[in-house]
Amino acid sequence: MTGTEWFFMKMASSPLSSPRGTTLIQPIIILACILAFLSGCPSDKVSPGPETLSLKNRIQTIVDPVLPELSVNFQRKKRKQVKAILDKLYADLNGSDEKSPFFLALLDSHGVTITSRTKTLLSGSQNYGNYHVIANVIQKRKTITSSLYLQGGAKVYIICVPLINKTKLVGVIILGIDSEYLRQTGITEAQFMSLDFNSQTDGAP
Repeated sequence: MTGTEWFFMKMASSPLSSPRGTTLIQPIIILACILAFLSGCPSDKVSPGPETLSLKNRIQTIVDPVLPELSVNFQRKKRKQVKAILDKLYADLNGSDEKSPFFLALLDSHGVTITSRTKTLLSGSQNYGNYHVIANVIQKRKTITSSLYLQGGAKVYIICVPLINKTKLVGVIILGIDSEYLRQTGITEAQFMSLDFNSQTDGAP
């Protein structure tokens, strides 16, 4: 029984209230109704904007086609093929940008780092299975965006993608983007976080 149900049952079984008690109760009920109405109102949705949608389309165009092949080879522990896929993915995402604003990290199905493609972020084997974003990706098997701070204080944005072969989760690939790159591209944090990488479009024409 919820607290609300208990409250109204008690009111129903109690003797009739005095006029003063009724006067006090009425504002409480009205306030509760207002709060319930406000909590049900949807918050303002951030418009991604053309730059944000263009970035999303670019990332999905590069990443989505290789996910099935990466998942199969990763599950079969074909290191040479996995390495080749990650190398090409890293190169395609960064293009000719010498700053390499994109990085990659490959995790197993428990969230443990297997390998990475980056200049500075990840080194060695680390367990991110308890990190709430990775845990949600593993549990829900959906792509989730988030952000994190590096040890030096720099902020990066991440896209965590589950690797699924048939119906089995075999790992997670993290795509990281330097926050300065997003700023220079004209993309705000709110716009980036509004993107749904589980869909092909976010209102794009």
